[in-house]
Amino acid sequence: MCMSDSEFDVVVIGGGSTGTAVARDCAMRGFRTLLLERDDIASATVGTCAGMISSGLKYRSEPDIMKMCSTEVVHLNRIARHIIMKNPILTPFRDLSDVGSDMEYVESYSEHAEERDVPEMMFLTPEATIAIEPLLHPDVVFSVYYEEFFIDPFRLCLLQALDAKRHGAEIKTYCEVIGFETVNDVIQGVVFYNRITGTTEKIGAKIVVNAAGPWAPKIAGFSGAELELRLNKGAHIILDRRVVNVGISVKALDGRYIYLFPHENTTLLGTTALDTWEDPDSLVASFDEIEYLMRSIETYIPSIRDARIIRTMAGVRPLVADWKVPEGKVTRGYQVIDHENGLISFTGGKLVMCRHMAEAVTDIVSKKLGNDSACTTHEKPLPGNEADVDVEALSAEYGVSMHALERMRARRGTEMTKILELTKDHPEWKTTICTCEPIIEAEIRYAIREEFPQTLNDLRRRLRLGTGPCQGTFCTYKAASILSEELDLQGDDFLVDILDFRAERWKGIRPSMRGEQLAQEELAQGMYSCVGNLDQSDVDYDLKPWEEGV
Repeated sequence: MCMSDSEFDVVVIGGGSTGTAVARDCAMRGFRTLLLERDDIASATVGTCAGMISSGLKYRSEPDIMKMCSTEVVHLNRIARHIIMKNPILTPFRDLSDVGSDMEYVESYSEHAEERDVPEMMFLTPEATIAIEPLLHPDVVFSVYYEEFFIDPFRLCLLQALDAKRHGAEIKTYCEVIGFETVNDVIQGVVFYNRITGTTEKIGAKIVVNAAGPWAPKIAGFSGAELELRLNKGAHIILDRRVVNVGISVKALDGRYIYLFPHENTTLLGTTALDTWEDPDSLVASFDEIEYLMRSIETYIPSIRDARIIRTMAGVRPLVADWKVPEGKVTRGYQVIDHENGLISFTGGKLVMCRHMAEAVTDIVSKKLGNDSACTTHEKPLPGNEADVDVEALSAEYGVSMHALERMRARRGTEMTKILELTKDHPEWKTTICTCEPIIEAEIRYAIREEFPQTLNDLRRRLRLGTGPCQGTFCTYKAASILSEELDLQGDDFLVDILDFRAERWKGIRPSMRGEQLAQEELAQGMYSCVGNLDQSDVDYDLKPWEEGV
């Protein structure tokens, strides 16, 4: 074991939306903070959500939760507006009998509309509904119009981590917690396996915050504490284009609501809600889940199967352990559990609540450690949100297309000028590497230098590399070459990373293999296995780039 003399006030376990928010709040209040993530930032549960920072509409039976969600939308728009989009949404109806059972939420939604700067819900005629979304079924009798905000969850987590780092926190990815050092049953240190160096390390900790989501019970168990969650699986389908003009929310075949949301350059169809006892690390969307979503949405969008399913994704909601009620009745609030042994855990929660959850637990940490600093995470902007960006002027100044710059602005905000400055000495870095997104070479190099990625999959989360219609078919080799040059990767490491990236894409592609997607994947396999001669006989695929010598 590699021993360390380092001691931290707070060690945060988990690099999702809540963990990075906690690290940011703790660092901003002056605590010596360390965040440990076993993989990459935003590499697990948060990366499988739709990105909605919900107004809390579904939770009208919990007015406090609804109010909290609405207030947090306001805070997030203040601190991270450059990575937030406002989506108009239609809920169409084909049966007037739904009016009585489903209209009671209109008043609840409209109650908080003004503070979120959105209009109150509106009822639209069939003609107005079809005019907004011509693909809807012609039998629509009316619809409800409203607006919700969406955020890039990957960028949110990364920016929170980067801001925590700027305030003095240490961020360690690929470091998996494997135990605690205790004295009289009180945690004194955290033991973790560093997957990059291949060493086991230990650091001192006054307080540990367990923000590991579905894996939180495992972390709590290392200290001898018990923690129960109600794990609930949600699956999404990703379509190859922006199928609809606005978001569509409709009743599924079983009476639940599902949604079809334009998302970046694609469309998300989701979501399922199934209690699960599967390993969260091995979840994939099932055939039945895919067909449930497709058959449900095509009752309102009959042409939905004209679009190609390019990928699926599945994640687990770590709900509060409330049993003997339907999943939809379980609170979407959260609990902070002090195990009274130096460990504090979360259960429940949602993406929109991550900052609120962090404030709640950091208040507890502050009280325990005698710090009376106030929370300012709802006031201070995240990196890139300091001012507006004139994309047209930047395009004229640097000679980069407005399309590429607008996509860069949606990730970077004001920090995009640092990337464009790189092209003055290296004009060749204006080359587009990922044409689906698009992403230029300068942004890839900047991300590698400033945002601590270790793999192509990490770059995907930083930049949406390979997430478009071709699913990395044409950009993987080019991006891998840049990553190898920047990180000085050697031969087999370069090839292993490509295989690992393609395998991660394949995990989401395989469950939806049908129709035109079969031809698409056959093309990709032919390019990599035949033209590129990249198969498992070339390299030791069991060996990760950071595990050499383990």
